[in-house]
Amino acid sequence: MDIYWYWPYLRQEELALADGVLRHGDHLAVHCTPRPLDPISSSLEGCEVLPALPGVDERSSEGSISWGLSRASTYIGRARSRHSVLKGETFDVAHIIYLNPFVDWLALRSLARRVPLVSTVHDVTPHQRRMPTRVERSILAREYANAGTIVVHHEWVGERLSSEFDVDPARINYIPLPVLPPPPIVDDGVDDDGVDRGGVDDGVPEILFFGTLRRNKGVEVLLNAVRLLPTELQFRLVIAGRGFAEVEQLVRDAASRDKRIVAEVGYATAERKAALYARCSVNVLPYTSFESQSAVLQDAYANSVPLIVSDVGALGSTVRSEGTGWVVPPSDAKALAEAIIESLRDDPAAKQAGANMAKVAAQRTPALVGASLRRLYEEVAGAPQ
Repeated sequence: MDIYWYWPYLRQEELALADGVLRHGDHLAVHCTPRPLDPISSSLEGCEVLPALPGVDERSSEGSISWGLSRASTYIGRARSRHSVLKGETFDVAHIIYLNPFVDWLALRSLARRVPLVSTVHDVTPHQRRMPTRVERSILAREYANAGTIVVHHEWVGERLSSEFDVDPARINYIPLPVLPPPPIVDDGVDDDGVDRGGVDDGVPEILFFGTLRRNKGVEVLLNAVRLLPTELQFRLVIAGRGFAEVEQLVRDAASRDKRIVAEVGYATAERKAALYARCSVNVLPYTSFESQSAVLQDAYANSVPLIVSDVGALGSTVRSEGTGWVVPPSDAKALAEAIIESLRDDPAAKQAGANMAKVAAQRTPALVGASLRRLYEEVAGAPQ
């Protein structure tokens, strides 16, 4: 098979999924953005990485005219680059792993005439609303109508697509996110300039918040919960990631006021992420709103780190059904503080959650998830099984 992946935000470790998809004689073109700090390469036979998609200009302030023009230029540039690759080669199937409603409501229609499409829907609606609700829903409905065969990572997302956007359930396929094995830990938590980022393992239990610092991620709720924790409780809260400027500043300010909080604002390599998870006792996802399944959830599973999640999107139902941690109401700092205390003091419950995670991880290896994708591609392309 000749397969195309459109994956702008690909990380090196995620490329492990290709090993479960490819067979001898196949060709997989992986179209992504370049990552100067964490370059992507492939040693898999038949897997070609094309780091040629335009990156986003991070210099403009969000909401400014220059920011809007830059984003529009980037999104259009990515769509053109994708179209160029698909026009230049005959693929059996094209998998659009990240949809962009600003361009794909129109672009997917022309792509579908050229190649059978598979599209992954991560977020039923965007995390951040950037247009009037009626306009957004109209654009999303067109995008989903033109998306071909749809992949979702949790049944909750599929149900929302059907109920909110009238997507035919026969078009929707549930394939879970793979649980990627963590890389060897080589990061000691010290920057190249010698600054320690909180990498000393002194036996103090660590609470980890990891991921993009968006407004819906509940960082303020988490910081309010920390203020409610008993003064005698030993812990360290590590907040690692980058994102919106005001959320980054909120994290820095909190760390400057409270020595129990460590701010690691910036890009984290796979090795640094592995080091953070290896040390932490519990992983918190205190999101205030969410319309998806979370890749951060899979990081916790990969490291058997118990979770505390808000009951939004697919987070609460996943953790409850799989017995992998604690679920709290969104935007409830008191409930979050109580769950943190319980997670640090109830050792048997934490160990059981970790054991349950290990069982789930064994069922969602990149090889197994990749094989499920392969079967779907063959069905979509009409290839022999």
